[in-house]
Amino acid sequence: MPDDSAILRLTTALGRGDNAAFAAFYESWFDRGYDAVRAATGRDDAFCLDVVHDAMLRVVKSLRPMNTRADLDRWMTRVLHTTALDRLRREARMIARQRRHGEHTSGVANADNGADPPNAAALADQIAWLTVQVAAMDEQDRALLSLRFALDHSLNGAGKALGITGDAAHGRIRRVLVHLRSLAAAVTTRQGPLL
Repeated sequence: MPDDSAILRLTTALGRGDNAAFAAFYESWFDRGYDAVRAATGRDDAFCLDVVHDAMLRVVKSLRPMNTRADLDRWMTRVLHTTALDRLRREARMIARQRRHGEHTSGVANADNGADPPNAAALADQIAWLTVQVAAMDEQDRALLSLRFALDHSLNGAGKALGITGDAAHGRIRRVLVHLRSLAAAVTTRQGPLL
């Protein structure tokens, strides 16, 4: 992945519609994007490939120049998660429409996406809840989670990117996850299982 000065040049070129810049960006982000979507949703290849493709189309339409790799990584992670959530919501709406109209959903819908329809709706709710919680976090905590889980950095690598040690990164991540689990437990007691 390019350094910070190259990121500004790349994102500026992407904003101008430079095809070569888009090809380089697509090449550098495709596998990470696919892995992030697969990890976040647990869905099959077709679903993950569709989400990455849709996310890349959003990049073409809305990317603005960015100064650092960390900025680009955070933005792209948000685009991937939002795109996955949008697709899950569309599926949940389609399934709800089919049920309202008495259509049989066990064949086509399940064969296409590999998920049980009720689980798809529950997963969409979980992702929506988690997206809100992550958006409300301290910026450094968000960046740390993104580096560690979406971009698959080691604890030392994630910590180094933020100017802290690997042990400090581990401690912060652990505290954030404990906090998220306690929030999820509180919601679960009121509404039923969340995470």
